[in-house]
Amino acid sequence: MITRVLKLYFWAEDIWFSLPEKLRFLLVGGFNTVFAYGILSLLVYCFENINTSLEWNIAPAIIANIALVIQYIITINVSFITMKYYVFRSRGNWLSEWFKAWSVYIFIYLINAPTLTLLMVVFSLSAYPAQAIYLTFSTIITFILHKYYSFRSKE
Repeated sequence: MITRVLKLYFWAEDIWFSLPEKLRFLLVGGFNTVFAYGILSLLVYCFENINTSLEWNIAPAIIANIALVIQYIITINVSFITMKYYVFRSRGNWLSEWFKAWSVYIFIYLINAPTLTLLMVVFSLSAYPAQAIYLTFSTIITFILHKYYSFRSKE
């Protein structure tokens, strides 16, 4: 049974790695984006419900930013592993690449937090569409930073 599963996995892996890198990035990045967006949405929803039961009221943008920090902490490592192996097939030093990937995501976060706040406060969007708008623009930046910095090939 295990042998069959491994054969199936390696067969699927051969097909996967025959796909162009940009397509693999879109597929893996799509998964990571949906995963991160789902975590953020769940956290915002939970925090909003907790907030309505409190006597004091926290602004929705503050709730969204707290959720954003927690979401980044949860999802960065999943993204690192999936990007390292399933997109760039990097064989570089794990720790070095992990720090580089974290620095990319910290940079992305430093753009994400004020953008999310701006879209919520100035344009009166809720956290859900505000983050969806941001994610459409950050995908290209993330690909470029990972390809040429985090998982750059030394060849």
